[in-house]
Amino acid sequence: MRTGRLSAALAIAAVLVSAGCASAAGSDGRPGAAGSQVSWPAGRVSSASNSAQSSSALASSASATSSAPIRTATPSPTGELATELDGLFGTGSSYSVAALDLATGRSARAGAGGGMVLASLAKLDILETLLYQRQRSGQPLTDGQEDDVELMIEHSDNGAADRLFRLIGRDAGLRGYNGVLGLRRTAINTEGLWGLSTTSADDQLMLLRALASTGSPLNATSRQSALALMADVEADQRWGVSAAADPDSDTSLKNGWLGVDDDQGRWAVNSGGIVRVGGHQVLMVVLSQHQPDFGTAVDRVQQAAVKLAAAL
Repeated sequence: MRTGRLSAALAIAAVLVSAGCASAAGSDGRPGAAGSQVSWPAGRVSSASNSAQSSSALASSASATSSAPIRTATPSPTGELATELDGLFGTGSSYSVAALDLATGRSARAGAGGGMVLASLAKLDILETLLYQRQRSGQPLTDGQEDDVELMIEHSDNGAADRLFRLIGRDAGLRGYNGVLGLRRTAINTEGLWGLSTTSADDQLMLLRALASTGSPLNATSRQSALALMADVEADQRWGVSAAADPDSDTSLKNGWLGVDDDQGRWAVNSGGIVRVGGHQVLMVVLSQHQPDFGTAVDRVQQAAVKLAAAL
């Protein structure tokens, strides 16, 4: 990322630090570790599956950390939310949503407990894995690698993501970092087709928590780098969970979308990020699949984000 844009994005992150959002880390430094893990209601596990297709066909921001005391998460009732989203997306494995208010600890979730196609939302996992590996090795990114990181997150460039995916050790690298976070519902595609990996909203929320917690396995430099990138996503990709944000507030997000050949060309459209809702910093993930077309799916994802925010 070029210096001027990086400074501006980091300034946004610095403003959000002063907002005082609560940390959502586990006591042993892993988000969601025993002792402070969010108690999510049991989810419906999807049976959806998708076979490999070329990664070149895959198409595809931010809060800040705080040292505020950890609050015990309180799951909100999800029966009404699930009923509304069943009507919006379709029942079964068509959606998975989750949100966590960092100030109050209240959470909400509904939908499938796994099997959701990641599409370009996988790029956030690639980024965090890369940053984690580099902070452990002590080796900085080269200029070319920094350019690829910017292309991958800010512009959702697939070629850059392919190069970084190889750099981190492909699926084994992602599984290693996901194991550190304790993700249990994410299955990384083993044929190099990272966008066809599957996940749950709960697992994707854990990736966001790793960016919003001082107890994260990612250090402050890594977290701020990721947040700065997510704060600068290009304008035409800033739909999704941003629909639930307070007016004129800063939003950090990463979206992903993919027409899946083996799903009769139907669409997987996802959005995850950190938004301000009612003055609070909220981690929010909306995953959808089996949708009839891109435009319909985007509209449904944004409606779901608003409903999810209202359930907190």
